[in-house]
Amino acid sequence: MVTIVLSKRKLLDKLGLNEHELEDILFNLKSEIKPVDENNLEIEINADRLDLLTTDGIARAVKGLLGKELGEAKYNVTETYYTLVVHNVKYRPHTLAAIVYNVNIDLQELIQFQEKLHQTIGRKRKKVAIGFHDLSKIDSKIIEYREIPLNYKFIPLNQNKEMSVSEVINNTEQGKLYGNISVSDGKSPAIIQDDGQVLSIPPIINSEKTKVTEKTKNLFIDVTGTSYEAVAQTLDIIVTNLAETGGMIGKVKVIKKIDQTQLFSPILSHKVISTTSKYVSEILGITIPNKTLCENIQKMRMDCVENEKVNVIVPPYRIDILNEIDIVEDVAMSIGYNNILALPHKPIPAGYGSYDYISLLERKIRDLSIGANFTEIFSFTLIKDTKLLEREYVKIINPISEEFNAVRNSLVPVLLDFLSKNQHARFPIRIFEIGDIVIKSQYSDTNYSNEKRAGFAIMDDKVSYEDIQAPIHYILSALGIEPRYKEVSSKFLIEGRAANIVYENEIIGILGETNLYLLRSLGIEYPIVVAEIYLTRMYNILEKMNKEHKRA
Repeated sequence: MVTIVLSKRKLLDKLGLNEHELEDILFNLKSEIKPVDENNLEIEINADRLDLLTTDGIARAVKGLLGKELGEAKYNVTETYYTLVVHNVKYRPHTLAAIVYNVNIDLQELIQFQEKLHQTIGRKRKKVAIGFHDLSKIDSKIIEYREIPLNYKFIPLNQNKEMSVSEVINNTEQGKLYGNISVSDGKSPAIIQDDGQVLSIPPIINSEKTKVTEKTKNLFIDVTGTSYEAVAQTLDIIVTNLAETGGMIGKVKVIKKIDQTQLFSPILSHKVISTTSKYVSEILGITIPNKTLCENIQKMRMDCVENEKVNVIVPPYRIDILNEIDIVEDVAMSIGYNNILALPHKPIPAGYGSYDYISLLERKIRDLSIGANFTEIFSFTLIKDTKLLEREYVKIINPISEEFNAVRNSLVPVLLDFLSKNQHARFPIRIFEIGDIVIKSQYSDTNYSNEKRAGFAIMDDKVSYEDIQAPIHYILSALGIEPRYKEVSSKFLIEGRAANIVYENEIIGILGETNLYLLRSLGIEYPIVVAEIYLTRMYNILEKMNKEHKRA
C-alpha cells in the first residue's frame, strides 16, 4: 500500500461529496482514508493504482464510479519544437521527455507525487527517476541525455553556488542517498542543454536553473531509468494526471544517437484486452449482459467496444491492467463489492503444478551427490558477517542476534563452519548443501540478487584437489555437462591447487584445497577440499542451449 496526504477541501470540492461519501466510494477502489487534521486526509492507495497518487487522479476515478464521466479521459495533445537527443548512457540507458502546458501546480502535491512514483515503480530511483523543470527557464529547444565527468559543475537545486557532481554526491543528502546508483567509470548521467548547461543529474538532483515554483505554468518532464517500459509507463501516468488539471500535453521528439531511431514521447500507450460477459459472469457468480458489462468498464474510465467479444481499450494511466482477469476485478469494483451477493455457482477445478527446470536440476544434483557418498546438510541463510569470505554482502540492520547479522554470499563459509564443529566425528566427512545465497549484481534494482548454488566439502586426515575434482566431474557428467578446469587464484584456496569449473566458456563453479591460514583462523586442524557449483548460471546456460536446439 502507498500512503498519500491530500487537501480535504480541495478533493471534496472537486467531487461534490462529503467525507463519509468519499470513504464509501474509495472502498470500491481498494483505498482507505483517515483524517490527519481538519485540513488534510491520509489516503492509503493500493500499490498497483499509481494513477490515484494525486487529487486529480482520484477525482478522475471517482467521477467514473459516480457516473459523472464515463470512458477514457481524453486530453489535448500537441507537437512541440523540443528535441531530446539520447546518447549512450551505459548503466541507465533509457529516457523519455514530455511537456505539459498550463498546469495548475500544487507544489507540495507535485513533490509528493514524484516521490511516491520514485518509491514504487521507480524502486527508490534505481529503476526510474523523474525530473520536473520550469519550461520557461530552459534556454534551448535541444536537450541532451549523456554522461558527464564527475568534475562537471552546476548549481544544484536549493543551493547558491556551483558544485561538481562529485561534490554533490559526497556533500549533499540527495547525493549520499542516490549518488552511486548510476555513476560508472568516473561519469554520471545528465540531462543538459545543447550549450552544456545542466538541467538535472538523474537520479540524484535537479539544477537550480529550472527550479519549479507555485508560479510555474509549463513543465518540462524527464524520466530516466533502466527499463524502457517502466520509463514510458511512468511518463504516461505523470502527464495524464497533470493534464487532469486542464493542462495540454506536448510531445517531444526523441532521437537515439546509437542507432538514429526517432520517436515522440510521451508514448500514451493503449492496449486492447478482450473478454466476454460469460467469462466475467462465471468468475463473479452473477449474470452480466454485454451492455451492462461495457457500462461497468466505462465507469472505470476505460473505453469499451462490443463485438463478438467485449474489447476493452486500456488507457495510458491504467498500467495495472495486464490481462482479462484484471478486467473482471474492475467490473467488480464498478458494481461495488458490497453489491455482489452471489457466490460463484461452479466449483473451481483443481489443477496440478509441476516443478520448474531449476528445481528438477536441484533434485538431480541432490540424488547424484548422495550417490557420490556425500551427506546433505541444511544451514541458515543468515550468518555471522565475520565468517564470510567475500566482503560484499547484505548486512541486517537490526539483527535479532549478532550470530545472524548478514546474508550468506557463498555456501563455502557455512560448510567450513559446519566442519569446524564436527572435527571429532568419524572421517572422512563428506557434506554438501544446495541453497540460496545473495550476491552483488549491477543488473538488479536493489544491487543484489538471489542465486542458487550447490556447495561440497570433504575433510579427512589427508585430502587433495583430486578428491573433490573427481566427484564433481562425475556429478556434472551425469547431467550431460562435460566441464573444463582452469587454474585460478582465490583468497581461500591454495595457490596452484584451485580451479574454475568452465562450461561453454562460462564459469559455473570453483573447487580446490582450502588454504591453511583460513583453516587455522577457524580453528580447523585437518585439511579440507571444497567446491561450489553456480546452479543459476548453469541453468541459464542449459536453457539457452535448449532454445537454440529447438530453433535448429
